Amino acid sequence: MAFFNTYRSGDIVPASGSYAALHSTPHKLLERSVHIEGDRFEPCRMCPLGVLYRLEHSGVQRPLLADPQLEAVALC
Repeated sequence: MAFFNTYRSGDIVPASGSYAALHSTPHKLLERSVHIEGDRFEPCRMCPLGVLYRLEHSGVQRPLLADPQLEAVALC
């Protein structure tokens, strides 16, 4: 049986990637979103017990224009 690390809303994102989110109340189906390392997982105001997150795909790349130093090169 595989073991998956899960994280709660408010925890610091350990690695950039695509995460599956499971809400503690059944108002949403399983959703997926991209989170960046160092940010915090978002809370849900409708879920008193919070949201659980599980990494599905790691290594999400930043867009080229997200780096201000590369913006001038990208636009030339």
